[in-house]
Amino acid sequence: MWRAVHTWLGLASLALVIVLALTGSLLSVLPALEKLSPSAQSAAGQSVADLLGRMDLTDLEPDRLERKPSGIVTLGYFDASGAPQTSYVDIATGKLTGPVDPGSPFWVSLKDLHRALFLRDTGRAITGFGALALALVSLAGVFVLAARMGGIARLFDRVQGSASARWHSIVSRIVFLPVMLSALTGFYMVLTDFDVLPVSQIESLQFPESAQGLPAVQPGTLHGLADVPLDRLMMLQFPFAGDSFDVFTMTTATGLTLVDQFTGDVLETVPATPSIKIHAWFYAVHTGEGMAIVGIVLGLAALSVPVLGVTGVLIWWARRRRKVRIADNATAGTADIVVLVGSEGGSTWGFAQSLHKELTAEGRKVHTGDMNSFGPQFTAAKHILFLTATYGNGAAPGNADQFIARLADLPDKPRWSFAVLGFGDRAFPHYCAFAKDVDTALAAQRIPRALELELINRQSPQAFATWGNDLGQVLELPLSLRHEVELPPTQTLTLTDRKVYGIEVQAPTAVLRFRREPGPNRGMWNRIFGTGRATFFEPTDLLGILPPGSNVPRYYSVSSDASDNTVEICVRLQVGGECSGLLHQMEIGGQIEAFAKENPEFRPPPGRKPVIMVSAGTGIAPFIGLVRANQSRRPMHMYWGGRSLQSDFLYPDTLEHSLDNNHLGSLTTAFSRDSENAYVQDKVRADADRLRDMIHKGATIMVCGGDAMAQAVASEFNTLLEPLGLSTHQMRSSKRYLEDIF
Repeated sequence: MWRAVHTWLGLASLALVIVLALTGSLLSVLPALEKLSPSAQSAAGQSVADLLGRMDLTDLEPDRLERKPSGIVTLGYFDASGAPQTSYVDIATGKLTGPVDPGSPFWVSLKDLHRALFLRDTGRAITGFGALALALVSLAGVFVLAARMGGIARLFDRVQGSASARWHSIVSRIVFLPVMLSALTGFYMVLTDFDVLPVSQIESLQFPESAQGLPAVQPGTLHGLADVPLDRLMMLQFPFAGDSFDVFTMTTATGLTLVDQFTGDVLETVPATPSIKIHAWFYAVHTGEGMAIVGIVLGLAALSVPVLGVTGVLIWWARRRRKVRIADNATAGTADIVVLVGSEGGSTWGFAQSLHKELTAEGRKVHTGDMNSFGPQFTAAKHILFLTATYGNGAAPGNADQFIARLADLPDKPRWSFAVLGFGDRAFPHYCAFAKDVDTALAAQRIPRALELELINRQSPQAFATWGNDLGQVLELPLSLRHEVELPPTQTLTLTDRKVYGIEVQAPTAVLRFRREPGPNRGMWNRIFGTGRATFFEPTDLLGILPPGSNVPRYYSVSSDASDNTVEICVRLQVGGECSGLLHQMEIGGQIEAFAKENPEFRPPPGRKPVIMVSAGTGIAPFIGLVRANQSRRPMHMYWGGRSLQSDFLYPDTLEHSLDNNHLGSLTTAFSRDSENAYVQDKVRADADRLRDMIHKGATIMVCGGDAMAQAVASEFNTLLEPLGLSTHQMRSSKRYLEDIF
């Protein structure tokens, strides 16, 4: 529900909200400018009577004296001809300094645009809707982000995803409170304008009359006015000329005071009503009058609204484009096989489309849709297949977040069987958590299984094909599922340098450097790679390489720092490896087709806290990129394992240079085939006290390499973390234990 509110209400009100935000941001500087005006003066130490005593009101018929929160004092009066006038008052001398400026046409028009869109009452109603929409969209956004991050407690964890998603989430977390405050105060003011929330006015209870038959006195001598500090005055209404029954009516933030015009006695004090106090506070916060700093803060926050609007549209459009259109989609009530999809980024839809196409080709009636469309309408279904990813830290994707509740509300036990196929990344602690929840919920309803739960790591086409073979046996169909992941456009890379290590220990590993070639694919990086970045890659990103004649990319961590027009990778020769064999045989000048793939989940958080990097073999590659890019000399400490110091010590010159210039704080190596016969996990165990101290100071741990090494390292870290009351599971949840496992 919250995602729907955030998306559709945000899109519907986007233009209006941006107009209100930009005009409100400009208007927020007015109180500050007014406070800097020469007419704004400090009233400290003065009373209302002090000012009136300095004013010459002989030839005037004064009506009201007003003081704005900025310190500007004005006098409204009738001149000798009876015409109404308003003039600024110099409170130091009591002199009138000139007529009040009604404001430049620009500011007047801007206020009208912000408050009513030049449409008077109709416009006020529309702006009220805009303020309410902004508040609801902001609140819904918090719930959506909390679901994405894995709960409110993790709301301020590091954000993952595309550039637009990261900017949208980061900015929204910063400005949520001021934007919400601005929206709610604006909506409140519209409600009071239309008396939906009436503001009870202060009224005299006794209707006192002034003393009569006494000689007229100067207002400056009245003790009832002398007791009120000038800086507390909001308005002083003078008695009507010639009316001896009238009184001075003085309004302050605390209420109304009636003062006898002859004796100066306070005739009555009426406290301000609660609704007046509330209205005054809301008005001051929203406009900044009397709270100039608050107004500027809200105005600056309002500037984020267009940024959030644009990034939000980009996120929505990208999600819309990723959603695959299903051809030959049977209606829900006629399909004998139903495929329901839970997808956040859209990739799972591609697998669903491949499955739908193959089943349809075999003559089956197939309906494919969102998991949230689940219900009793699948009357002809014999099998329902659930293909789902997991969102954030174990949550449901947006189009599947109602499924489990809908399942519990089924009126009758269904006549179909089910199978669940989960998609995720094994490197993360909540691997396919939602798929497991779906499988458990279906089993709890005692619905028969067609297949046991299967999980696919990193969108493996091979694993998908294997699952398809098992499904084909259940359906008695010759299924041959082939799914090709849609890839971004590639660039041509030319090999310029190569160095091979590890031949003596039967582990040939090549460090390859490529030059990017100019061509039609260069263009704007955000168009090519969808990242919005000015560089081809960032440290810890992956280089996807397509072997000739293959549509399945092989990914290699980038070990260069994006400072020039080259990219470097580290490749170990695999027995029978198509891509690694190609790269190892490539001569200088040879060319490949490749693309950059962001890997933001494996990136240290910003800041100066230490980074502990643990790897073995080619797992060193992303850490070399981080070290090379460490211009700020952030504390980085590397643990690396190889086979032999003499044959496969990768990047020795780079590491030595990085230690010399403090790009790398320390290097600890382990060689399994040398005399020490040590592995990298042994070095972690030996350095437990040192590592524990760094972790206590907020260090992030990054592990890259093979699965066996990663498990052994995690075991050692779990042991050394016990005295701190921590575990690798807890640190994974807080994004302080990052893994890139292959």
